[in-house]
Amino acid sequence: MSKSINIGPRIILNAIFLLLVLILITPVFAEGNYNYRFGDVNEDGKIDITDVVYLFKHRNISLEDGDLNCDDKIDITDVVYLFKNYNELKKPIKYAQHMNLTYYDKNGNVVNPYEGDSWAYKIFVDATGQRFLLKNESEPIPEWAKGKYDIVINVPLKNVVVMSSTEIALMMPLNDSESVISSIKGIMWGGGYKWYFEEINRSLENGSIIDVGSTYNPNWDKIVNISPQVIFVYPGYDGDAIIEKCKELGITYVADAEYLEPTCLGRCEWVKMFAAFYNKEDVAKRYFTRVEKRSFDVKRKTYNCDPNVLVAWGENYPKWGGTYVPEAQSYVATEITDFCHASYIFSDYPGTGSATIDYETFAERAKNADVWIVPSSTTWLSTFKEDHPGYETFKAVKNGRLFCESDDYWQLGLMNTDEVLMDLGTIIHPEAFKGRTTHFFLKYNPDTNTAKPYTAE
Repeated sequence: MSKSINIGPRIILNAIFLLLVLILITPVFAEGNYNYRFGDVNEDGKIDITDVVYLFKHRNISLEDGDLNCDDKIDITDVVYLFKNYNELKKPIKYAQHMNLTYYDKNGNVVNPYEGDSWAYKIFVDATGQRFLLKNESEPIPEWAKGKYDIVINVPLKNVVVMSSTEIALMMPLNDSESVISSIKGIMWGGGYKWYFEEINRSLENGSIIDVGSTYNPNWDKIVNISPQVIFVYPGYDGDAIIEKCKELGITYVADAEYLEPTCLGRCEWVKMFAAFYNKEDVAKRYFTRVEKRSFDVKRKTYNCDPNVLVAWGENYPKWGGTYVPEAQSYVATEITDFCHASYIFSDYPGTGSATIDYETFAERAKNADVWIVPSSTTWLSTFKEDHPGYETFKAVKNGRLFCESDDYWQLGLMNTDEVLMDLGTIIHPEAFKGRTTHFFLKYNPDTNTAKPYTAE
């Protein structure tokens, strides 16, 4: 009887000790495994309750894989986070609020290729409401799909025209076998941009891609001669006129809406739309997993940094009616506040787009900001001093923390969302990124209208 009384407390103490050991295991500070999605900690290709159990038992994994709440450590709170969120994390589309893409098996059951499921058909609803049934050429049109689509497209695409460089930026990560970029036969602004994608430059030079004019005045004779399977367009701006002309000529267009997304990961996740048109889901999965996990590294590095660092983002355009600033729920503002753990000067301006304000209002707040980011490259800043009277009195300027964008920001930046965030974190919290040199945000000298990479010290 006495033995039974003594064994009980020992078992309880041993259990408590084991639990404490599990909680206090030090995580491995290493790069994550990009073959498995964020949340798939047991690396079985799916995100479910077994990952919760695995994380409870194993904490000696990389921060990129195991620190799911991004507080720069792996502990029981990550287990709780995964338990509450694994159903959300397993979804094929997690961040892109404006993307409507569904995968089906041959019998019409919804499946998830990003969880390893086999698919036979896809239905994508574009930004104008068109419903596309995407299928391999050898597959028949299924009976169950009747009433679910407007247009049938055989994939992968082999002949397309592209409207924007940001669309190229989301196609480029899928170009592992060069079949994606080789499908582009025409591009708007082909000769009007300086291209930072070598594949595009080379194709324009050898004629495999032709310039089909500007977005406001496309060369429709060239486009008709190409006879594209689809034209990728943006709705709004010049895109609406292109859409109307496509309808008139009977050309299939696909309208994507990456630019409407309120988060940087939502914008980048539109790579999955292009993946659907090229059967590149496996490539998209690894690419986006890498971007996602590395982006969260910025949250970890800045987690314990001063959240009161004040950031201004804006540029005055006197000829265009004022100063343009990101609204509080825009992807730019959330990059500053959510990823870089800092404060934004217009956090009281609600919205997911941009606001136009008078320069005086901007200057009144920006003059006290610790960091000022001008969203242009030096190519467009020749009149910076005239456009921003009193700029030399701003705190950020006096302290050498005035920055602008690189020339390739609007092409390579979207493709490298994680690097953009790393750069942003570097200029806002240099103490957390010592030794790192930026690429997309450059230290700007308004006296000479020059900019150079910034190295955190």
